[in-house]
Amino acid sequence: MSKGRRTEHNREKILTTGMELFTRQGYHATGLKEILDACEIPKGSFYNFFDSKEAFAIEIIEHYQAIELARWNETLELYPGNRLDGIHSLIQEAICCHQDEPDKIGCLLANLSGEIVQASPALHQCIRESITRILDAIEGDIRLCQQEGSIRSDFSARQLAEMIWDHWQGAILRMKVEQRIDPLIAHCDNFMRILRASELTQQA
Repeated sequence: MSKGRRTEHNREKILTTGMELFTRQGYHATGLKEILDACEIPKGSFYNFFDSKEAFAIEIIEHYQAIELARWNETLELYPGNRLDGIHSLIQEAICCHQDEPDKIGCLLANLSGEIVQASPALHQCIRESITRILDAIEGDIRLCQQEGSIRSDFSARQLAEMIWDHWQGAILRMKVEQRIDPLIAHCDNFMRILRASELTQQA
């Protein structure tokens, strides 16, 4: 049993290390040798877990998304205020994570979307499905906010989810270009005002 746990631990370590390398450097700029050196493993050990670098990238995307969605949901469930205040707090935490290196980190999905979405049908499909799952999760949270009356309801939960995601990705890109987190702060402030614009619903 301990051998099995050790094997799974090694696999987890490789995925986590690869995720960090891909986030900072991108898919094409990260060679297999660099991954092996960072994980301190031989090539044979890598191929025991992953059939190819492409298969490795697909598993990294799924690994990253599982971690982020679990963290998001667990934190929101523990938040004492309403759902929208919890979402606002989590977005602010995400902005703080970019404080030290606004030109390098970005969002793994956004980075890989721009770089490898045309690399292969398998990678394209993986990224597309990952973004769909994120939109589904945001839509669920927005629907809860609408039910509690904390945000506007003249747009559907899906429409607002897509606007939030698309606007955030644009802000991430501007952050990297401008090398400062101001676009993320502006995104957070502007969207909170837009979401809370209940007076627009009343006037419609």
